[in-house]
Amino acid sequence: MGFFDALFGRTRLAKPDMDRLFALSTAAPSLQDAAGLAPDGAAGVCLRPVEGSAYARAEEELWDLVRLACRSPDFHTQPEVTRDGLGFTWALFRGADPTEGVALAHLVGTTLQEKGFGEQLLAATFRHHRTDAPPGPPAEGPVYLIYNYKRGRFHPFAPRPGHERDNATEFRLSASLDRLLPMEKDLTRWYALWDCPV
Repeated sequence: MGFFDALFGRTRLAKPDMDRLFALSTAAPSLQDAAGLAPDGAAGVCLRPVEGSAYARAEEELWDLVRLACRSPDFHTQPEVTRDGLGFTWALFRGADPTEGVALAHLVGTTLQEKGFGEQLLAATFRHHRTDAPPGPPAEGPVYLIYNYKRGRFHPFAPRPGHERDNATEFRLSASLDRLLPMEKDLTRWYALWDCPV
């Protein structure tokens, strides 16, 4: 915080920390042994759009860049852009292995930050399923690892029907993944992304 910010009582928000996102690429081969998680080949980034031609132009350039990256012969990801019922924009990556999903989430984050719209980044989301539990409730359903750009940390989200959460699974996963990923310790920051399109 600068002198004038302190003098006038303003706080300056920290820039989103992009590099911690790569911890998931490093940890991916160990997720099944450490936490009983396997990737589902789906990832996404949630953005809060703003009005204005500058943002619209930045977003259009961003999607062009994402599509160009996905046309690389080394990538197997199908990108898609959609908007959810709350008005948030989602960049979805189907068929992405963990490394591709992380690379694309990093590309989205760094590009928006460079264009001055880092504050519009909400979360990167990576869908997994449990491999260490018998089928049936409460183990059925996806498990998400959510990366909060502004905090530079991950947290688990295990949604269940009726907007319920499998808290036991979330706590277990957080403890299991703590040595592999920068995990969010503040439970009030474990945001639920209900009806997540990923």
